[in-house]
Amino acid sequence: MKHYTEDGLYSGETHKMDDGSLHTGKTHTKTSKVVSHEKEGPFKMNASPFNKSKGLWANIHAKRKRGGAPNKPGDKGYPTDKAIKDSQ
Repeated sequence: MKHYTEDGLYSGETHKMDDGSLHTGKTHTKTSKVVSHEKEGPFKMNASPFNKSKGLWANIHAKRKRGGAPNKPGDKGYPTDKAIKDSQ
């Protein structure tokens, strides 16, 4: 059976989590990714929860409203100093 990640077709080893979801790798690590039997999978390969046209602050407020924790400096998705300055 074919497996897919956000990046496309995956042919390596997988492991099952306690909640029943599949992840990449033989065991769970910080770099493990969700694996699906369908291309679209639960990770919505081609969709983004952010709206680039509304801007940085609209996305920050939307994340707060959803109850998401803010990104820390160094995290993927953390705005650069230039992005913050440009949005003000």
